[in-house]
Amino acid sequence: MSAPGIFQKWQPEYAARGVPTFPVNVTPSSKKPTVRGFMQVGMERSARLVDKFPNANALGLACGRKAGFTVLDVDCGDERTLADALVRHGKTPFIVRTGSGNFQAWYRHSGEKRQVRPWGNDLPIDQLGSGFVVAPPSEGRRQAYAIIQGSLDDLHALPPMRNAWAPGQQTDPKSIHQGGRNDALWRHCMANARHCDTFDDLVDVARGYNDNACMPPLDEHEVLKAAQSAWHITERGDNRFGAHGSWLTTKSVDHLVHDPWLMSLVVWLQAQNGPDAKFLVADGLQNLLGWTRRKFANARKRAVETGWIVPLNKPSQDKAILYRWGPARMQSS
Repeated sequence: MSAPGIFQKWQPEYAARGVPTFPVNVTPSSKKPTVRGFMQVGMERSARLVDKFPNANALGLACGRKAGFTVLDVDCGDERTLADALVRHGKTPFIVRTGSGNFQAWYRHSGEKRQVRPWGNDLPIDQLGSGFVVAPPSEGRRQAYAIIQGSLDDLHALPPMRNAWAPGQQTDPKSIHQGGRNDALWRHCMANARHCDTFDDLVDVARGYNDNACMPPLDEHEVLKAAQSAWHITERGDNRFGAHGSWLTTKSVDHLVHDPWLMSLVVWLQAQNGPDAKFLVADGLQNLLGWTRRKFANARKRAVETGWIVPLNKPSQDKAILYRWGPARMQSS
């Protein structure tokens, strides 16, 4: 007789603490519940699923009111980021190391919403007040999910999360009125799709934006339509929203291809700096690019002469030259 799977073994442990769970299929590229309606799974259905999925090696639970938890998903393995998050949102006795080597900090649900990167993309933290999370000790993409602080017995006495994102605070989007709601919702889905593990997660993000930003909110059909479009584009690898990179018109390429050092410098600077940025093109960059001093200096000089970059100050011993993009960059946008 084969050994029981993770879900079959641990579903009773979570159930004994009043937490309904469901089986999840974890692969190198995705985490997907194996049943429909997983956000509505209660205690009775959870128990019945044990016999249907005896070999499932991961289990999940619904964040929010159903299971009673809000999870702070720290999407990096840096313990300093976790420590900073706990200072901001309060200590919790239950912390998990995920299957990707990142962290989850679990709190008692107090009405928080699901928000992806609510404090900006520079802070890799998601607030999971809905949607689902994979629970320990599930098998993960690289390693098993593990409780690194606390135990399941701590789940009944978790503290609420302090300083949670809420409508009207921090990065709450401005209201979008009729005429721009569909486009704004689609763009929001595109910007967040790459941070979502499943289509249902993206739908949660879309619904939250629709409820909080669209005045009046769009119909559910329009919400699903926007999410489906963004998810399809993301799955085929064509979602560039929020990603840094470089793009040139055919006309610009035709001009630059005859000067490969200038083209390489322009492409590198574009990938590092947005259209409104002010930036340095200091001599130290030659070492990063692996160029000789003469090749770098000549490429920088031609970038100025051809209108790709414009110096904002004169050189001095104690101040490097700061640049902005010139008319050639604007014409290539």
